[in-house]
Amino acid sequence: MIQIDMTFFASILNFLLLTALLTFFLYRPIRKFMADRQDRIKRSLEEAAQSRTDTANMKEEYEARLAQASREAQDIIEKAVVQGERSQAEILEAARKEAKTILEQARAEARRERQAAFEALRDDIVGLVISAATAVAGKNTDSADDEAMVRRLIEEGWLSSVGEREV
Repeated sequence: MIQIDMTFFASILNFLLLTALLTFFLYRPIRKFMADRQDRIKRSLEEAAQSRTDTANMKEEYEARLAQASREAQDIIEKAVVQGERSQAEILEAARKEAKTILEQARAEARRERQAAFEALRDDIVGLVISAATAVAGKNTDSADDEAMVRRLIEEGWLSSVGEREV
């Protein structure tokens, strides 16, 4: 049976004192440690969620910048193509103008050479006609008068068809 004596009260007092001491020195620090740990875990979870949100935002921003850079690169390429086509057209136009100028110069040079050749031929014809006339007439005439007469015949059209064909 249970005996109630002084040892019983001492045991109860001892138990209460031990409970108070354990509560004060052990249970409260452990409960504080556990509450701090729970707060740290809660903060870590919140920070992880915030990091995930920040990472998602950074990813969206990166993708937006990448898309913008891609659009800018495409615009630059398109501008370069347009500029290249414009430069090509300018170069072709300049080449056409230069070719036209060269062709006109060549035609003018050909006309000058043809005219010079025609004049040389006319001088040769005048000389030949005078020589032929002298040989036929059998006498030596004034060559200046004869030359003037042949040139007049050429200028009037009697001998104008000689050498006037287009090249």
